[in-house]
Amino acid sequence: MFLRKHPLTGEPILFAPERAARPRALGGDATERCPFCPGHESDTPPSITAIGEPWRVRIFPNKYPPIGGAEVIVESPLHDAPFDEIAHAADVVRAYVDRYRAHRDAAYVCVFKNDGARAGASIPHLHSQVVPLPFVPPRIARELAGFADRCPLCAPEGHVIAETETFVWLAPAASSFAYQQWIVPRRHVAEMHFSGDEVRDLAALLREASRATRTLGAFNWAFLNFPREERGHCYVDLTPRLAAIAGLELGTGTFVEIIDPADAARALKVR
Repeated sequence: MFLRKHPLTGEPILFAPERAARPRALGGDATERCPFCPGHESDTPPSITAIGEPWRVRIFPNKYPPIGGAEVIVESPLHDAPFDEIAHAADVVRAYVDRYRAHRDAAYVCVFKNDGARAGASIPHLHSQVVPLPFVPPRIARELAGFADRCPLCAPEGHVIAETETFVWLAPAASSFAYQQWIVPRRHVAEMHFSGDEVRDLAALLREASRATRTLGAFNWAFLNFPREERGHCYVDLTPRLAAIAGLELGTGTFVEIIDPADAARALKVR
């Protein structure tokens, strides 16, 4: 594992050749036994911590890390359980928050889920990942500039799908991907330092978002944080993986949206 920089922009690129050994890393089907199922704990590095006895959430170092300190959060002992069907979703969200805080010394901590092979999941068993980085990612730096004059997420522009007292789930007014969604805390908070009602509400909305989105297929969600930047406003970005990123997007960084966000919100409400 090592870090290089783009020769023109200087943006960081992680090199981790060891990750090519992951199941389905370069396509194909996984035929090995699932290392995330109960009874197979010896197939992974030793647990950092676990919730429940027997465990219902288990956290351990990533066997194939993109960078040192990376972790895996296995979110259910049931191999085929989707996130929207687990009763302990609040425990999972607390684990997200706890592991984010555990890496507070990192320049940035990415907490994310790959759900489905098309979204990058090499193992189908329900899990998320935590990756501490020694740099602030370019996307975060670009988005932080958007908070220079005011906070656009204290009253976000978009089409509300559902809401609670502490969070709003919406299709952003200018999405980059079809059926893209954001879950935004009502409280202006730069990082995912959630507790109490916020954890419960976020868990409930993530379950609803999982239920609605997985009917479309694979998806990713990622927690976008702005560490040590009070002007920032954190949020969850949820992106279905319906279409491939094509030449225009790769060549320009400009995305073509094919679903009106208003239509997306209406469709997601009824799924």
